[in-house]
Amino acid sequence: MSYRGLVSRNMGIWSFTVAASRLPVAMAPLAFVFLARETTGGYALGAMMAAAYTTAEAVGAPLLGIRLRSRSFRREIAAGLLVSAVFFAALALVPDASSPVAVTMAAAAGAAGAAGPGALRAMVADLVPGRHLHSALSWESSLNMSVWAASPALVAASAVHWSATVPFFVAAAATTVGAVCVLLLPEKTGRPEPDSPTRGTARQLASAWRIYLTSAAAMYLLATVELALPALLEQRNEPVGYSGPMLTGFALASILAGLLYGLRTWPGSPELHSTLLLYGTIAAAGAFAVVPVLGAMAGLLAAAGVCQAIVLIARNLSLQQSLPTDLHPVGYSLQYAGSGIGYGASAAVTGLLLTHTQPSGTVLITAAVTLALATATLTGRTRSAVGGPDGVGDDHQLTGKPASQPSNAPGPSSP
Repeated sequence: MSYRGLVSRNMGIWSFTVAASRLPVAMAPLAFVFLARETTGGYALGAMMAAAYTTAEAVGAPLLGIRLRSRSFRREIAAGLLVSAVFFAALALVPDASSPVAVTMAAAAGAAGAAGPGALRAMVADLVPGRHLHSALSWESSLNMSVWAASPALVAASAVHWSATVPFFVAAAATTVGAVCVLLLPEKTGRPEPDSPTRGTARQLASAWRIYLTSAAAMYLLATVELALPALLEQRNEPVGYSGPMLTGFALASILAGLLYGLRTWPGSPELHSTLLLYGTIAAAGAFAVVPVLGAMAGLLAAAGVCQAIVLIARNLSLQQSLPTDLHPVGYSLQYAGSGIGYGASAAVTGLLLTHTQPSGTVLITAAVTLALATATLTGRTRSAVGGPDGVGDDHQLTGKPASQPSNAPGPSSP
């Protein structure tokens, strides 16, 4: 297995579409902060806009994702991205809008394109042979992490050197490019296959609850580590400016680990990988909170990045195996929503904890909460493997054999 099997025109367009459509999402939270700072002189409005954006994404992803069961992917994704681009442009053109209007536009920009990540992830199964799906999802995860690593610098540089509206013009342009590029891909629809299981849709989606919970837990821990890092460095009497390079090291370690994970098939099932590596992330974050040496802190943060990358990729593979093909976009959207909820909840809790505890205590408390969530997923996995509450054994998750093989043929409407 290697990435040579991914080289094709369609995969090139798909990769560019993923990067273009994810860049605005990665830029948005920090861009809102800079915009509020420039227009109001404070940060409260920026925080409100960021919260509205992420909440709208979390709500919109599953609601729009369910539409894809009976509609063409290209039209739905392109329309959502174009609407999102309109609201990004509006934020740039009317930067001094009243607070209710600004918050509403931020929410609309987040909700409109929320189905895109899940739908694009589901589309990749039709673009590569089945034996390369593992590498394709690893490539997608590494691509996303690269965008997230680059976006803060892009936002900060453009906002500081030019204007806080520039990131929104960039976001509008990138979203528009993504909408155009998705129309160049083969058509795909989420219509149920003739041999799809007869269980109800809600029950099928709920059967993957462990994967959604793993997504939320992973992002819950990641948010605290990122937000508490400057305060933790200050507690250790280290320069707060080191937080930037350390987070860059975290991102680079994540990208490298994601690419390496996609080079081969590893023993055990993807769901087992995601659960065990989540424990590894927790251990690295807990040690990171208590070690007093800067070099050790940087090394542990990089180790957490390695584990985190594999968690993110393995959960995608798990969902691909656990749900029928027509439910992939909805399942990925629910997973995306879970990640957003986990990150948002952690941001709120971290802010509260930092006012009452030391930064090291904040990280340790969050690690303990994440440990409880990880244990819940592992317990649920063990029970389900022998016929748990769902009444169906998930033996394929112990053996690594998919419950339903992903479709590798063109979709019903594909040329």
